[in-house]
This record gives sequence, structure tokens and C-alpha cells, in this order.
Amino acid sequence: MTQIDQSSSSSLSRAKKRRMRPELILGIALVVPGIALAVIFKLVPLVRAFILSLYQTRGFEEPKFAWFANYASMFKDPVFITSFKNALLVFVTLPVWIFLPLVLALLIFQRSPGWKLFRAVYFLPYMIAPIVVGIMFRQILAPDGPLNAFLIFIGLAPLAIEWLNGATSALFSLTAVALWSFFGLGVLTYLSGLSTVPDEVIEAARLDGAGFWRLLIEIVTPLLKPVIGYWTVLCTSSMLIWMFPLIYALTRGGPGSATMLPEYLVFTTTFEFLNRGKGAAIGMALFVFAAIVSAFVVRRMYAEGKASK
Repeated sequence: MTQIDQSSSSSLSRAKKRRMRPELILGIALVVPGIALAVIFKLVPLVRAFILSLYQTRGFEEPKFAWFANYASMFKDPVFITSFKNALLVFVTLPVWIFLPLVLALLIFQRSPGWKLFRAVYFLPYMIAPIVVGIMFRQILAPDGPLNAFLIFIGLAPLAIEWLNGATSALFSLTAVALWSFFGLGVLTYLSGLSTVPDEVIEAARLDGAGFWRLLIEIVTPLLKPVIGYWTVLCTSSMLIWMFPLIYALTRGGPGSATMLPEYLVFTTTFEFLNRGKGAAIGMALFVFAAIVSAFVVRRMYAEGKASK
């Protein structure tokens, strides 16, 4: 009897393995192209950048192996320090990047008057190329541009400043333009998340007398924590590696180094000063900084999600 049971179980396991084999092959076939693309377009350039950062390459001279001299020079460069200080100042606005799209998405989700129009209008800026957005706002924020003309017209002449020429106002303007250009994607992301929330939950909250803000804070935010976490990581990385076209079109890192961010410093060091080794070293520092910040955000969101359970 046991021999029959053993033979039947072994035949079942062999049949199961035969069924799993095509699934395994299909899974490998689907995963391998993605891994190959990641290795070719992400890992290989990263390794090459690290190797290049170990060489001194000034102009068109022959590269000289210098170990970590570029990193030592980088940390002594005041512009490098300023660029990361500016990046931290931009990070201060992260809560606005996270929660403003959520508020607008909930307004649209509740079918507020004109919600179809607003849904299209909010996403439109994201569809415009960032370099075009930068050129457009360079005209809008000019001293004699439409914004200052409007402020003077409504009697707010003291607010009509040189938006892109002041140390504080330039960084504020750059961040505001980046937010305007990017937050439409956040609205769409949150709308996708809201579509998974059961209607019964929203209706029950309304019957319980929950207003908009109570619904947002007590119901929607806890239910959308995974979506908020995803959007937070996306915003964090975008603040570090997505703003180059806007800086190039709006301020070129000025006035002085007021709007110099690490990604733009990589460009100026590599292509304007022709110091490819130091530019690669700054790029590696930016990569490590972005990885640490993103890991911190992900770990924080994971800890909060685990605590809420």
C-alpha cells in the first residue's frame, strides 16, 4: 500500500514539475529583458562613471589615474557644498509636493463642479517638455513680464520683484515652476489610487458627517499609504535628477550659485569646464545621496505602515 502511495505521489510531483516548467520558462523570458535593459542602461553607465571619477581629465589631456583626488577636490569646492544645501532647501517643500496633488485629486474624485475640465488642466503641464516650461516661465517671471504686470495692475506693486535675480526668490521660483510642471502626474497617480477605495467607505464617512478635510485625513490618507509612499519616492528622486532642464532654461544655476543643484553642477563641471573626472565624482555623490534619501523615505513609510497594522 505504501509503495502504491509513494509511486502515486512521485507521479503527481513529476506532473506538477512538468506543469511548472512552461510557467518558469515564461517567467524567465519576461524578466530577462528587463534585467538586461537595467544592466545595459543603468549598471554599466554607473560602473563606468565610477571608474572615470578615479581619473583626472582636464580638457583634452590624457586621463591620469588619481585614485580619490577628484572626491577630495569635490568636497573642498564651495559650489559643491552650496549645491547640496540648495537641494536640502528644495526638500523642505516635499510635503507640498506630496499633499497638494492629493487634495486636488480628492476634489476631482468627489465630482466637484468642473471636475472634468480640471482633470485635463492639471495633467496638461506634465505633458509639456520641461525645457519648454522653463523658457515659458522665463518670460512670465521676467522683470517686465506678465506676472509683474498683473501684480502692478491689481495694486500689489511691492510684490513685483525680479523673481529670477534674487538669491531667495530665484530658488523659490525654480521650485514653484518644477511643482507646477510635475504635480499633474501626482493628481493622476492619486486618482488611480482613489479608484480602488470602496464607495461604501466614502459614503459611510459622509453619512457620519465627515467633511472634506476629515475625509482626507482620517479616511483617504490611511487607505492610500502605499500610493503616497510611491509618490514620495518619485518626488524625492525627481527633485534630484529631473530639474536640470528647468535650471538650464530659467537661471543657469544663478544668480551666483543660488539655484545650483548637484545635477546641474555635474553638467557645468563636465561640459563647460571639461573636467570629466570631477563631474563623474559629483555624479557618484549625487547617486549615493539620492539612494540614501530614497531608502530613508521607503523605510519610514514601511515602518509607519507596519505600525498601523
